Amino acid sequence: MPERRLEVQRRMAASPASVWALYADFPNLATHWNGLRTTKAIGNQASGVGARRRVELKPMGSMEETVTVWDEGRRIDTRNQPSALVPFSRAESTLTLEPDEGGTLVRFGYRYVPRGGPLGRVTGPLIDRMLTATFTDMLAATEKAALAKG
Repeated sequence: MPERRLEVQRRMAASPASVWALYADFPNLATHWNGLRTTKAIGNQASGVGARRRVELKPMGSMEETVTVWDEGRRIDTRNQPSALVPFSRAESTLTLEPDEGGTLVRFGYRYVPRGGPLGRVTGPLIDRMLTATFTDMLAATEKAALAKG
């Protein structure tokens, strides 16, 4: 099954430092984004390469995410291992932040492999639309939370 790739981006009025602070609180993404049921740390490491979290998805399913790249203030990459209830077998993400005219340009890229062989080829475009909407919402929620924290 070929890998699928998505990217969403948002120009935020919030400063790069305030946006980074939210994403750098790696185990606690669900505290400012209601697109997830919960997030929590796996183990004692909460940031940097090797940090892990369990993500309980809406409406069902879960993933374990492991940080593979941590470039302080600029980039976080993860490798994601979804549960059997998630319609893809593996995924990776890249989140980048760049200063942008007094705010922040945030890009979120997602690469995943759908489950299901031929059925996965059919469901891939539907999953793409769902994930694109989900990640667009995540960026909007992050901007709102960053602006609220000042």
